[in-house]
Amino acid sequence: TMILAFVNIYVFLLLASILAAYFISARITDPLKLIRNHLQGVHLGKNPAPIQYRSNDEIGILVSEYNRKVEELANSAELLARSERESAWREMARQIAHEIKNPLTPMKLNIQFLQRTDPAKVENYNEIMKRVTETVIEQIDNLSAIATEFSNFAKIPKPHNERFNLSDRLRDIIKLYDYTDESDFVTQFEGAENIEVFADKEQFSRAIINLIKNAIQAIPENSKGKIIIEIVNDNESAIVKITDNGK
Repeated sequence: TMILAFVNIYVFLLLASILAAYFISARITDPLKLIRNHLQGVHLGKNPAPIQYRSNDEIGILVSEYNRKVEELANSAELLARSERESAWREMARQIAHEIKNPLTPMKLNIQFLQRTDPAKVENYNEIMKRVTETVIEQIDNLSAIATEFSNFAKIPKPHNERFNLSDRLRDIIKLYDYTDESDFVTQFEGAENIEVFADKEQFSRAIINLIKNAIQAIPENSKGKIIIEIVNDNESAIVKITDNGK
């Protein structure tokens, strides 16, 4: 009887120990699981909610540190977003300034050429005047388009696609720089004279003008520039290559 009583007491104590260990472990692990779930929900750009935990034990210290880091992360995310917005504005302003300068260069060159031309000594002066004025008007239209796009920069610009001859468009762009003595232009359009593309003519022209201007700027001072503009046709697509002898 005594042995049976001791066994019952032993079993009772064992069960009580197991239950006590379970509740103690649950009290420890539940807050850790809560912290783990909150950590899994932390993403940059989203403000995670702080953990509500009232005890001042070791877990409470850990929770307090987590909440402090969450607040620092939210502040850092706001500073990063603000910095990105400022950087985007600076980049946009730089790009707009670059786009505005590009049409001004051929306009200046054409007008300077016209100033140096003596109507009394040039037979085709009227033809030159017509070509210069057409070039200036075209670049003024480009400037107007840039201003319009800038005013609508929040909207995604829709391309105004049209069908045009690729080599003819490139020749028209090269004419913008015909009057500069700093560089010679060489075209290699053999076998590609009849290629037509369906694209935004103005945006395409702006991209080519950018490349030509960069090519001219890459040529060292006191050197004669040579800019080669080539169309490579592989039957499925056309590649426009611009090569210079600069740096």
